[in-house]
Amino acid sequence: MELQIKTLTPIWTGGVETGKMDRLHETSIIGSLRWWYEAIVRGLGGDVCDPTSDNPEDRCQFDAKAYEKTKNTEDGLASVCSVCRLFGCTGWKRRFEVQAVTTDLQAFWLATKDKPNKFNHWWLSEVYESQESYVALGQIILRFRWIRGYESQHKLIQALLSLVSQLGGLGAKTQYGFGLFLYADVQFISQSLAIIKQNLVNPNPRKDVSGIYPTLSDYWLLQCVIPNNDVTRQFNQVNIVGSQQTFDKYKSHLLPVSFDIRYKLPGSNDKGLRQAYRLRYGKMSTRQLFGTLKGSEKDKRSSSVFVSHLYKENDSSDDYQLRVWGFTNPDITGEIEKSLKNIFPNLCCPQTKGSDLLAGVEVQI
Repeated sequence: MELQIKTLTPIWTGGVETGKMDRLHETSIIGSLRWWYEAIVRGLGGDVCDPTSDNPEDRCQFDAKAYEKTKNTEDGLASVCSVCRLFGCTGWKRRFEVQAVTTDLQAFWLATKDKPNKFNHWWLSEVYESQESYVALGQIILRFRWIRGYESQHKLIQALLSLVSQLGGLGAKTQYGFGLFLYADVQFISQSLAIIKQNLVNPNPRKDVSGIYPTLSDYWLLQCVIPNNDVTRQFNQVNIVGSQQTFDKYKSHLLPVSFDIRYKLPGSNDKGLRQAYRLRYGKMSTRQLFGTLKGSEKDKRSSSVFVSHLYKENDSSDDYQLRVWGFTNPDITGEIEKSLKNIFPNLCCPQTKGSDLLAGVEVQI
C-alpha cells in the first residue's frame, strides 16, 4: 500500500545525533502516528495503555500462556488495547512496516527577527546543528507492508493519516512548526473517526487518564488565514539560522518563524504567545501550558500548545496560513487568538473543538 503526502511545512524526524536530521527516519513517523492514534482512541472512549508506566498492569502484553492453551490469537490479545493491537506491545509485533521515500531533502533552515547572538538566534543555533542537517519537503511516499491476515487494517492507517493531515502534524518538533502536510486521499473527519471507532476493542478504559495524556476530547484548533501584507509587515526582515539558499528558495510561500510567534517578536511591542500568557497568568501556569525543561525530571513537560510555521497551501495562494492547536481546556483559545491578533491584526481564525468533532461520529454497521 502506497500513500502520498505533500509537505506544507518541513518534516523533521531527527537522527542519530541530537539537533541533526540526516535522512527521513521512519521510526519518528511511526511514533508520531501512534501518538495521534492514542489521543484519538482516548477521545472516542477506548482503552489505551500506558507503555511507559512502571506498573505492569498499566502496560499491554500479549498473553502467550493463554494463546498456547487454545492457539486462538484473540485469547492472547484479550487484555491488549486497540492501539497496541495495531502498533505492537510486548510479545506482539507491530502489524505493519513502513518505508518513507522522498527525493527532496533540503538543507536545514529557520528564520528569526532576532539578530545573531540575541535570544532566538543564539538559542536556535545552539539547539539545531545546521551543518549537514536536513528537512524533508515536497512529495513523500509512505509504503506500508502488512503482516499477512491484517491487510484490511490499511483503512485504519488511511483514516489516521487523513485526521493528522487536518488536525496537526507528523514527525518530531510539531510544537515548533514542523510536520504539516496534505494527504492525497483525505476523508471527512467524521468518516475517519467512525472507521477508527468501529474498530475499537476493550471500550472501557482501565484507568482515568484525563489531564495526564492528550485526548481528542480536549483538542482545539485555530486554523488562521493571514493577509500577505500582515506577514510582510511583521517579517519584512529576518535573519537565517542554517541555509540561506534554502530560505531563498522557499521564502515566497514558507516562512519558518514559529519560534518568534511562540516566544517573542524582537523589535516590537508584541510579546509572542508564551510571554503574553506569562504576563497575565504567571510563570507556573505558563510552564504547564507551553512546557518547560527546568526543574526536576518530574517537573519537565512537553508543550500542550503547537504553533506551525507560516505557509501557503499552494502556489496560487496570496495569503498565508498558521495552524495553532492544543490539548487543553478549549477556553484558552480566546487568549491565544487575542495574542495572535496583536501580531497579525487582520487574521481570521476559525475554531474547531475536538468535542464537536466527536459529537458528530456515527458508526456505520
